[in-house]
Amino acid sequence: MIKEKTSRIQTHIGTLSADSVTVRGNDLVNDLMGRINIGDLFFLEVVGRLPTEAESVLVNAMMVAISEHGIMPNVIAARMTLLSSPESLQGAVASGLLGVGDTFVGPSSNVARILQMDAPKHQGSTEEVARAIVDGLVAQNKRIPGLGHPHHPVDPRAEKLLAMQKELGIGDVHTRLMLQIHAYACQRLGKPLTFNAVAAVGAIASDLGIDWRAVRGIGLVARTVSLVGHLLEEMNEPSANTMWELIEASTEYSD
Repeated sequence: MIKEKTSRIQTHIGTLSADSVTVRGNDLVNDLMGRINIGDLFFLEVVGRLPTEAESVLVNAMMVAISEHGIMPNVIAARMTLLSSPESLQGAVASGLLGVGDTFVGPSSNVARILQMDAPKHQGSTEEVARAIVDGLVAQNKRIPGLGHPHHPVDPRAEKLLAMQKELGIGDVHTRLMLQIHAYACQRLGKPLTFNAVAAVGAIASDLGIDWRAVRGIGLVARTVSLVGHLLEEMNEPSANTMWELIEASTEYSD
């Protein structure tokens, strides 16, 4: 079917008039301000409806879970950018967000993509689908997203999120599949692998009906909060110069 061309731009997200702002059919001032939190707004924007109470608790818990993890590479990038451009808080935050990728925080979207897009291509039980997914990734010499962690043999954030999902009565079809992927991957690779926080976020977000392409946004919102905190600390207690000096002292030049 040929889509009819139109000169009109379509959006279902938001609009404004002289005296109101509308978001997904809700009056921003009278329906949303003072009544919802930022996690609820994220859910409304990407799913198209306000979350239930249980969904709201879980979305906000996921954001908190992956908001902070210390002086990580993206935090270092943000602090160094602020050193270079102290007038640009937004530039420093943006430089930190650019580091939310396939290694740190971002794999949540890769987990969700596997569960939402790749899993339906396979037939069989949950265990059989998990085996097919793991075998396929191993055959391609690809890393299995959401598994492994350099610091946490058991990731307490993932454990908490999974417990909350169960307690809140949220469906867990995708989460059960991801747990099977984890179990088989440990067996297939012959070593223990941490079921980490982004595995939990990618799986639970999929169970909440969040499109895999928007799942990385959970980490982006969360890390924005963290980065602003780090950058204010950098303004009050500068450390970027020390980082720079340490790098210079550890660098050797050679032709």
